[in-house]
Amino acid sequence: MASDPEIVCVYVDNSNIFHEGQRYAEQTKHENRHAFRIHFRNFLTLIAGDRPLAEVVWSGSIPPPDDSVWTHLKSLHIKPDLIPRASTGEHETVDHLIQLRMHRYARKYRNNSGVIALCTGDGKGYAKEEGFLFDLEGFAEDGWKVEVFSWTHACHGKLKRFAETAGEFVPLERWYHNISFIQGGRHVEPLSPDFPNELPS
Repeated sequence: MASDPEIVCVYVDNSNIFHEGQRYAEQTKHENRHAFRIHFRNFLTLIAGDRPLAEVVWSGSIPPPDDSVWTHLKSLHIKPDLIPRASTGEHETVDHLIQLRMHRYARKYRNNSGVIALCTGDGKGYAKEEGFLFDLEGFAEDGWKVEVFSWTHACHGKLKRFAETAGEFVPLERWYHNISFIQGGRHVEPLSPDFPNELPS
């Protein structure tokens, strides 16, 4: 009997992904950073591939409620856990909320652990036994596969090395034209027919 496909729990630090994407757009692609946008549906498709999404936690700037990606998630019976960015810009508070969700869902799926897909390059706090990297080490020890999706230029070195050793590191710049567009300019390109086989393994 074939085994069930591994589930994927997704955690997105939208501020980190978006602002570093703006930087990449301006400094590397010479595009208008202020018109840079993430294509949410392709972004989540990149993460999930052909695997089932179990949970989606999205922090920061919340996509519009009528965006097609949320309709798509609803069709999969997934209700994304949306965490608004604090108006005071307290990044640590939002990070801690993401980490709380990570621990909560790790417990929920402890008998069916699959993939923790973390979308950020933030690796601060490790020396104080805090931050995403410290938690990821624990999840990996408990049997979870770890995947980190980040812009290479903005990913903390220890976080990147851990992902490469314990799971996978997926550089977002490789998929730049598939997960982003320029408002009023460049359109998003569809993921190729060979996706997700093109993902590093």
